[in-house]
Amino acid sequence: MTPSTDVLIFSKRFIGGVRTVAQILTESGRRPVLVSDEPADVNRDACAAHIVVDWDADDLEQLVKAVDAAGVVPSAVVNFVEPLIGWQIRVTRHYGLPGGEAGREILLSKAKVREEMRRLGLSGVRFAAGPVGSLDARCVTGYPVIVKPAQDSGSSRLVRRADDAAQLDAHLREIGESAGAGLHVIVEQYVEGTEFSMDGPVTAGRFHALLVVEKTEHDERRHHDAGLRITPPPSEHVRRGAQELAGRITALCGGSEITSGWLHVEGRAARDGSVELIEINPRPGGGLHRAATIRTCGVDPIHASVLMALGVDEPMDGAAGLADRTRSDELLALLPFEADRTGVLVSATPLDELKRIPGVVDGYQFENFRVTSMDQENFFTETLITADSVEGLSEVARRVEAAFTFTFE
Repeated sequence: MTPSTDVLIFSKRFIGGVRTVAQILTESGRRPVLVSDEPADVNRDACAAHIVVDWDADDLEQLVKAVDAAGVVPSAVVNFVEPLIGWQIRVTRHYGLPGGEAGREILLSKAKVREEMRRLGLSGVRFAAGPVGSLDARCVTGYPVIVKPAQDSGSSRLVRRADDAAQLDAHLREIGESAGAGLHVIVEQYVEGTEFSMDGPVTAGRFHALLVVEKTEHDERRHHDAGLRITPPPSEHVRRGAQELAGRITALCGGSEITSGWLHVEGRAARDGSVELIEINPRPGGGLHRAATIRTCGVDPIHASVLMALGVDEPMDGAAGLADRTRSDELLALLPFEADRTGVLVSATPLDELKRIPGVVDGYQFENFRVTSMDQENFFTETLITADSVEGLSEVARRVEAAFTFTFE
């Protein structure tokens, strides 16, 4: 019997990198099958088939019936959507595919990651977790704290900081009213320091931090990314902290038997040398993280993730394996632009015009971008810039910001 080439691509709220993944699969001779909760999914035309499932109400048996009815025989599952990790584990286990390893269960929620880090002696962050309707200020012993969804918190969705008991209770009520009292949240000790991210693969249980990005102008009020995010980090304490945290992530993977996959890790490093994990996302970083990784490391994180989902463990394009890749010395910065109100983007300085500015080497822009909530990051344009120094990056950023105008209505 000819082996199946059907590969399921999970998507929710139109996210999941569907078009990019579908193109990679098609070019490799495989058949991309979209599985989403949207009957009129905008990405269905990029795939060979489309299976509709209600992620919140359906169960595994219903999904399997829908797969069978579509004549699909899954050979792999590709999932870049955090709240669908549970589905990914159940489906891959059912079909005996890569992605159902026991260790992946700790990545189901930020609370499980915190519990495992504590169990292994890798973190001392205080936290409490549970349905938002079951928590109040009595669950913590000190302030400030951060409260956020334990799952489905991509794009900094519903993240709040509380500096006292009254603020925490108010934030818990707001989140409950917005997302329902059953939403699982985590209330954790606020970590001081400079925020940074790390992107890279796990191979043979070891985490390789290929791309480290310092968030030099992080929005501490809304807890959104903002301003210049620079790689490699210009601050010595961030470079040291990233190296230390990468070692802890390797220890976490080893202790939890997580042997492969791509991770986007966020942490904070203080000038006193301390460093703490903020969260782990079992997927490549969004926006221009992919372009920056390709440019500086020669690795396409989406392509690598797809290969790992397929169970393929081999060098890409005849080059060195993932574990042997190193980053170039090029200084880069990611400069995002975020919507300033709800509505639809009706005008913006074209990306091609921004890319004519010396120092701008890449970017993206979403046309007709719609914002329905300001309770998350809403980036619609981002540029990748390069220069010989941090001061040079700042100068390029000033020229881009001066040239860029936009309107939402």
